[in-house]
Amino acid sequence: MGDILFFARDPAGANVILPVYNRLKNKYSTQVFAKDYAWKRLSKELGHKAGNISDEYKNGTYEEILLFLQERDIDLVVTATSLDDYTERYLWKAAERLHIKAFAILDQWINLGIRFSQYDYKHREQYEKNHSHTFLPYRILAMDELAKKRLIGEGVPEKKIIITGQPHFDTVLERYESAHEAYDREYYNIVFVSEPILKDYDSGDMQHLYLGYNEITIFTALYRQITRILPEMKKNVRLIIRPHPREEAEKWNACQAEYSSSRIEAVCDRDTDSFSVLKAADLVCGMSSMFLLEAVICEKPIMSIEIGLRQENPFILEAAGICKSILDENTLYNKLRDNMIYAAENKEHAAGFSYIKHAAGHVAAVIEEAVQHG
Repeated sequence: MGDILFFARDPAGANVILPVYNRLKNKYSTQVFAKDYAWKRLSKELGHKAGNISDEYKNGTYEEILLFLQERDIDLVVTATSLDDYTERYLWKAAERLHIKAFAILDQWINLGIRFSQYDYKHREQYEKNHSHTFLPYRILAMDELAKKRLIGEGVPEKKIIITGQPHFDTVLERYESAHEAYDREYYNIVFVSEPILKDYDSGDMQHLYLGYNEITIFTALYRQITRILPEMKKNVRLIIRPHPREEAEKWNACQAEYSSSRIEAVCDRDTDSFSVLKAADLVCGMSSMFLLEAVICEKPIMSIEIGLRQENPFILEAAGICKSILDENTLYNKLRDNMIYAAENKEHAAGFSYIKHAAGHVAAVIEEAVQHG
């Protein structure tokens, strides 16, 4: 038996492979590689055990990835899935050529089929016209029945999909409960969870917004309504901006000064442990980020704000009928006021979100079965 290779490129991808790696590392010989944002995450957790694939294969072409696999004693591949990077896709294709089974673990419910196509974010319109899937691993490990139905609806063969649950959810409550609050409670702490929408969808174009909104339009709407409610508040507000790892921080660093006032302290915080930030939060606001789901699991009040939405709603809790997204400023004002003024009485935190427990174990079982049957 050769090694099991684990690979991720995005931070969310690192989160889903890590619990599975931890379950299998003492039973099998393993190799862990990553790049970009995932390497930062995995090297922090695993130290020298996490290799950076870009150190040796700088261009990341299919030929380089094929050579990477050929040069190592790999019998099985486990990866995450990325939208704007092809390394995982090339690993699946190279593994198929070398008769190695490759498993891809999904981490979320949006933009699913495109992850297995020849298209990235910038070419999603071409993908919608042609749901072809050039890069298919041996098996896709999905969060639940909804994810499976969405994949099948986009033309991914049903036989390729196994429902296992989302492995990162196993660790959310555990990490939350052991975290220390990153901020004091002298302020009312609102966390704004950003996403790289301008970068991924609009290329910096503020005039033609693909989703109908972006992180800037939503943040400014949130700030505007906070200032309306503040006169009724006894506490001042700390507005903690949480940039996405793929976002450049400059625009949010500038917001610290621009949006701070005598009663609002704006803080850009991309480095503090996310669960320490979450533990100090009185309210978590965002658009469709996975951070909102983590907050729900930890029973924190959340708001999905998508004012201007003109595409299919990407927020999974809306699709599941659990938590409605806020689509206009009047609703935002009313919901925000309920939380800020009546926080002690307001226990709404999108209760009812159910997910498959022990997902890392389910994924590990699928992989072990593949190992045993060759």
